[in-house]
Amino acid sequence: MIKIYTRLLTSILIVLFVCDCTGNAYKKMSIENPEELLSIQDSLLGKKKNDVNILDALVSANNRVAEKYRKQADYISAAGYFKKATKLNTSDVVSKYGLLLADGNALVKKGNKNGMWDAIEKYSKAATLYPKNGEPFYWMAIAYTKLGETDFDLILESYEKALSLELDNKLRTEAEKRHKLAKERKNKLDSFWK
Repeated sequence: MIKIYTRLLTSILIVLFVCDCTGNAYKKMSIENPEELLSIQDSLLGKKKNDVNILDALVSANNRVAEKYRKQADYISAAGYFKKATKLNTSDVVSKYGLLLADGNALVKKGNKNGMWDAIEKYSKAATLYPKNGEPFYWMAIAYTKLGETDFDLILESYEKALSLELDNKLRTEAEKRHKLAKERKNKLDSFWK
């Protein structure tokens, strides 16, 4: 009886170990080579569409590829990958946030005035997902600037909010530079009307 119990326990542990290793392999692949994992996404979803480890790895891979495209200013491709990630996990905040920024950035890049208001709305929603992150406010300032360079209150307020929150070093430097330029333009305009 003890031998049977021991064999059964050993078998269960082996199965758990193999399953865990498979999940870890996909997780590792999502980090090291997300494109390769995404190339077999449909196959994985067909066989194991309810496997949480696989879904998490696919969400992570889609987010990584999307972020790569976002950094290259290919916002349409980035949005596509973020959308795929949100379909796989509708509660993934990283995907939702990235999708809002990518969609907003695509609208700003297009330059349409009505699109700027839509972009500002997307950035505002993104800001609610990560309230300590200043990036959405940085992009709001860019959108307000594209709407018209004379609405300095909204532009400066957005840059100041961005700078008061967390930003990576590169974006912080860019925000400080743009904030300074907007302030100088505002002062020039104010002194012209005096």
